[in-house]
Amino acid sequence: MAQGKKAEEVLRSLLETDLKPEHNIYMKRFNIHFHIQALDGKTINKIREQASYPVKNGEKRLDEEKFGALMIEKACLVPKWTSPELLEAFGPTPADVILKRLLAGEIAKLSTEILHLSGFTDEEEVVDEIKN
Repeated sequence: MAQGKKAEEVLRSLLETDLKPEHNIYMKRFNIHFHIQALDGKTINKIREQASYPVKNGEKRLDEEKFGALMIEKACLVPKWTSPELLEAFGPTPADVILKRLLAGEIAKLSTEILHLSGFTDEEEVVDEIKN
């Protein structure tokens, strides 16, 4: 009986939990909140592939700065990095805008928050997952 009740709770939780959790992150330098959402594994893998470049022996190396910028581009609901005003001032791509407008620590802060929201909880786990 107790196991049946537990199974119902698990099922209810799976049905009721947000598919893509969202969160506001305060950005002190701008005195505003950025609104981010979680990314699924497929999106993170695609971003990792885009941010990787070939090195010796057919191996690939991750450009962590580009990875962070692309992840922020996909996960940020506000601001919209594809805004024509931002692209005109700092473009040509949303990733360029992010790299020009955000400091390294701000990119790291947002990237870490996006990964945590996406289900990565341990910082070492995040780094290992990104590199693989």
